[in-house]
Amino acid sequence: MNMIGNVFRRSFKFGVLSLSAAAILLVGGCDGKDRSAGKKKSVNTEVEITVVKRQEVEFSRMITGRTTAVKLAEVRPQVSGILMKRLFEEGAEVKEGQTLYLIDDAIYKASYESAKAALNKVMANNDLLKVKLERFKAMLAQKAVSQQDFDDVNALYKSSCAEVRVQKAQVEEKRIQYEYTRIKAPISGRIGLSSVTPGALVTQHQAAMLTSIHQIDPIHVKLSMSASELSTLRRKMAQGLMDADSFGKVRLFFDDGTRYPHEGAVDFSDIAVNADTGSVTLRATFKNPDAMLMPNMAVRAELIEGSTRKAILVPQPAVTLMKDGSASIFVLGEGNKAEARTINIVGAKGQFWHVEGGLEEGEKIITNGFRYVRPGMTVTLAASEEGKK
Repeated sequence: MNMIGNVFRRSFKFGVLSLSAAAILLVGGCDGKDRSAGKKKSVNTEVEITVVKRQEVEFSRMITGRTTAVKLAEVRPQVSGILMKRLFEEGAEVKEGQTLYLIDDAIYKASYESAKAALNKVMANNDLLKVKLERFKAMLAQKAVSQQDFDDVNALYKSSCAEVRVQKAQVEEKRIQYEYTRIKAPISGRIGLSSVTPGALVTQHQAAMLTSIHQIDPIHVKLSMSASELSTLRRKMAQGLMDADSFGKVRLFFDDGTRYPHEGAVDFSDIAVNADTGSVTLRATFKNPDAMLMPNMAVRAELIEGSTRKAILVPQPAVTLMKDGSASIFVLGEGNKAEARTINIVGAKGQFWHVEGGLEEGEKIITNGFRYVRPGMTVTLAASEEGKK
């Protein structure tokens, strides 16, 4: 029995060792296959590429804006009196010089006529003194009058001339006051609601305006842009990265996304930066023949920052942004070896980065599959990419 037991124990131990060895070989075999596959994948990673090309690109940004009238006139009376008539239709177009209101002019007309009569009186006296002066001048030559008498008449005539000028000024003042009883439009444009009705008492230079006139064709749109962004844009123009002549076009969009049919242009840039917001105010002018744009409307504006004919655009997903602010991309080198390249991003265009520096036209950048790529690794082009080699 002891001998049989020993044989049985040896057989059992040998079997366990055999199974263990087989398991190790099996596991090792599987592990070796996986490593081999992984190694093969890392060496022959399939990637997709894009050939770098310089192209003509227009750069723009969406910003908010608000419409303002080109001209705004607040109509107020310049003389006091009872308002007799309103001569315009509210909301209509009016022309410069058109009469809007009539003020009771009886008193002003009487004052004007009185001033004219007073002028006629002093002018008649002035004419008599002028004739007398001419007669005394002739008599003085004949020594028929004394020099003192001549000087007295001459002084009276000069005083009369001065009085005539004063009276003429009085007449002009009364005429202007009389004209002010007809309140006229100072500018052409669309007139608003009237704040008074006939029969109301209005006073000279009152604080409350009678109505307002907005000139809205053309119309202005005020835009706000970050001072740092504007400085960057100007620097790009100075460096030749942007065409300066292409800057300033503006396209407007309403809240529902509809585009305004007329294109405008920036014609003014503020000379100072807003200390609270750090922004600069720009002003664009638009045609507005159908009055689609009204003052104080909020609009979305597409500001054309500029264009260039030599822009290099790189798909944003293909670029790796570093913590230090730098950016890198993989370039396909000789022998299909991947090369890491640091690039200089100067802006964005949709889903692309605008790159200046680090890439040259004709180079091939890896745009898909680069997640598995390491510098110096040999890669395989996807079947669809073979024609780009």
